[in-house]
Amino acid sequence: MPTDTATTARTRLLLQRGQISRLPEARATHLCSAAGTLWITIDHDSRDIVLEPGQCYTVQSHEAVTVSALSGPAVLDLRPAAAGALA
Repeated sequence: MPTDTATTARTRLLLQRGQISRLPEARATHLCSAAGTLWITIDHDSRDIVLEPGQCYTVQSHEAVTVSALSGPAVLDLRPAAAGALA
């Protein structure tokens, strides 16, 4: 049986302390800290999201997302959110 790569695709980013990554189209993306502390901000959203190792956040906004490593190096895992996770 073929595997649906759209639901299993995964990306891993290594961020050094203070380094940022801009994710312009992150809606329905599951962000997880595999190592280090990550700071996540979403355009036009006053919340700050901090992920410690093992913690995750699912992006529900259509706005761009910025991720920064508060302590480095930090590892960010990204994968598509499961169907129904945004309901």
